[in-house]
Amino acid sequence: MRNKLLNFGVNVGYPIIDFIVITAGILLSYKIYRILGIGQNVYYQSSQLFPFSLMAAGITIICMGGFGVYKKESSILNVEEIKNCIKGITFSFFILSLILVFGKINLSRYTLIFSFVLCVIATVAEKMIFYNILPSFAPLQGYHKRVLIYGAGELGKALFRSLANSPKMRIIPVGFIDDDPSKSDMVCYQSGFNCKHCLRVIGTRADIQRLKEEYGINEIFIAISNIKDKHLRELLDYLKQQRIEASFVPNLHEAFLHKVTIKKIGDLPIVKEIDFYHRPLYIVVKRYMDFILAAFLLTLLWPLFAVIAVAIKLDSKGSVIFKQTRVGKEGKIFQIYKFRSMFAETDAHAINPVDFKDPRITRVGRFLRKTSLDELPQIINVLKGEMSFVGPRPEMPFIAEKYDGIQKERLTVLPGITGLWQLSGDRSKAIHENMDYDLYYIRNVSFFLDVAILIQTTFFAFKGI
Repeated sequence: MRNKLLNFGVNVGYPIIDFIVITAGILLSYKIYRILGIGQNVYYQSSQLFPFSLMAAGITIICMGGFGVYKKESSILNVEEIKNCIKGITFSFFILSLILVFGKINLSRYTLIFSFVLCVIATVAEKMIFYNILPSFAPLQGYHKRVLIYGAGELGKALFRSLANSPKMRIIPVGFIDDDPSKSDMVCYQSGFNCKHCLRVIGTRADIQRLKEEYGINEIFIAISNIKDKHLRELLDYLKQQRIEASFVPNLHEAFLHKVTIKKIGDLPIVKEIDFYHRPLYIVVKRYMDFILAAFLLTLLWPLFAVIAVAIKLDSKGSVIFKQTRVGKEGKIFQIYKFRSMFAETDAHAINPVDFKDPRITRVGRFLRKTSLDELPQIINVLKGEMSFVGPRPEMPFIAEKYDGIQKERLTVLPGITGLWQLSGDRSKAIHENMDYDLYYIRNVSFFLDVAILIQTTFFAFKGI
């Protein structure tokens, strides 16, 4: 009963909060318009603007719902919800523009533009607050489903990360169980940034009943990649006898798992292999957008470039710009640019620092890495067409040479300054050893996904390494 009330509260609460945020965004946009004194500086009575704001917010909520913002299912890092949120707001403001034109409503274009920008920023910020804070909000912990993950291998770890990155599902993994003695007390961290949240192997099959009572387990997720059908059936029957709910990840080969979509025809699941393709129009538009944005940012930020260059020179000997050979789309080799953040004598091909205390990092370098300002020169790579603003991070050649079939998928798109892997902060592993984020991006690439990642990046820019 409590879970039903919580689900109802969440289902109703999300749209209500969005409605309030969007209404406030439109009213604030008019205030900004008046303060700036641009355009015709038309004055509106509250009796005129407030009803329009409510109507606009209502249309936007309907559009966002139509694009799936309020579905219970979550995606990796909730990026689908944010992407659909931007889609819904964009579509609703297109409708509002038509209403203003054909309804001959005298509303400033500047107010409409400011409203769109503020509503996108505010709603994305709100979603990220809910995504990052609410799941760990203590009073709600009792309403979450508590699960064990059976299998502490790569598949089980991937499932843990997926659950941790999908807080909207309100599922709390409390531990792994595994029958392999070598994995006893093994620890799996959520990400490179989030080292406080981890999952341990806390038992074996023999401990299931005890763990159920000790931790209040509601369900067990079976994630064993090489489990045989007979063993799986026996395990499911055993859990049924113990009156424990069970779910399992389908036993597909790892390489195949990332390349399939599952549909149902009647009661039969149909697995179809995906042939990755990229829309020519999207590629052309993305290149033009990258070029225009890169040229604009270089023009705008050159004073900041100059200040950083002087700071680097005063702090330590060596060049201002650090160059390193990387592998781009289709295996093309290029030189990536960064502001130098380590001492000049540091081996350029050594493993990247994962801690600000690394003695190789200079004083200025620590600040540059913490604020991600060391990445700014890569805008030049974007201007040259070697990189995009959004995409997988480019690897060094000696690593790319060892790529297997799945890892080579990273080379089918332009590498990027930012992307899902960077947002996750999961840098405890090498890029090519954690393919979940890059494969998700490649499989779901779209203009709105790029925009969602760029907006999220602005919020996380000061999170550092």
